[in-house]
Amino acid sequence: MIFRQALPQEIDLIFIEGYKEWSKNRTFEQYRSDNAKEHAYGTRYVIDVNNEIVCSLILLKLKDIIGKRVYGIGSVLTPKSHAGKGYAKELLKNCIKEKEDTFIFLFSDINPKFYEKFSFRILPSKFQKYEKSICMVYCNDDSWNELLNCSIDSLPDYF
Repeated sequence: MIFRQALPQEIDLIFIEGYKEWSKNRTFEQYRSDNAKEHAYGTRYVIDVNNEIVCSLILLKLKDIIGKRVYGIGSVLTPKSHAGKGYAKELLKNCIKEKEDTFIFLFSDINPKFYEKFSFRILPSKFQKYEKSICMVYCNDDSWNELLNCSIDSLPDYF
């Protein structure tokens, strides 16, 4: 199992898998165009097993909040044929390690208990902007307490 950045020639394969989950009434070309924009401020990572991508996500650099670096994790995807084997867990662990004194946000479209295992916290309801995606954050206790005093406008929108 290898954690690494996605190679340029793998991006379309990742988009094909993502489109199966998040087409949102778009054509594949629209989906690809929308998601390719994130490459300007993000990096796609994968778990590679025997030269096959078994899990992927994008780590985005977002606007700082209260003087701290902010990242977003998006498009966490494990194809159904590889689900339940711990690949997403390994990918997330690698992406959040060494991110001390930062905020890492994600919008969970699945049961948030999965992300709570990695110390992501569900933001209070006053910070929830979307009905179907729960905003969560990974940060230390001091940063959490500071974040709770911020306005909802300082938090990232769905990415």
